[in-house]
Amino acid sequence: MSLHLVNSCHSMPISPIFNPAGDDAIENRSIWFGNTTNLMQLNDVRYTWAVGLYQQMRENFWIPQRLDITQDVTEYGHLTDEERYAYDGILSYLTFLDSVQTCNIPHLKGSVTAPEISLCMAEQISQEAMHNQSYQYLIETIIPSDRRGEVYDFWRTDKVLKDRCQFIASLYQQYIDKQTTESYFIALLADYLLESLYFYNGLNNEVAH
Repeated sequence: MSLHLVNSCHSMPISPIFNPAGDDAIENRSIWFGNTTNLMQLNDVRYTWAVGLYQQMRENFWIPQRLDITQDVTEYGHLTDEERYAYDGILSYLTFLDSVQTCNIPHLKGSVTAPEISLCMAEQISQEAMHNQSYQYLIETIIPSDRRGEVYDFWRTDKVLKDRCQFIASLYQQYIDKQTTESYFIALLADYLLESLYFYNGLNNEVAH
């Protein structure tokens, strides 16, 4: 079904988990609005780029506990108050972003009808959770124990960060509350916004200056 034929007020279809009557033929496959059986058959796909993306995502896998952050602990103690404020805020901000992504992506994934793309989104969910764990590892290792709770809550006690988080999360919540095609694709665009502008700025060293 072409996107321009989709009524924005219609409910966004969610793929059934068990669909033996589905049609996985390449010529009939689509990212959304298809009739998939959910069979992961990666040797026969329509969107070949998704297979390469999945492999690249797997190659980027890493475990935070294997990183030596001894120097980070030392340098944190020598930061100015302003630098420490920025560091704490960014760390809390990134923790929230990947936490909300871990919750949001499964909702977006449920309407995807190309198994190869669904597989990429499943891997993204896993990596969002792992990234969130890495930020928590930094907090638990670098931040003094008496200030960790403050850092975890920074995203909602700082007005600027709270407004940013509330804006992006509200677009996700609109889809959860009313699952129309319009709210779905708005949430999908919000997902891109989070991963690009929001996340990139959080990792940009210039934010701290």
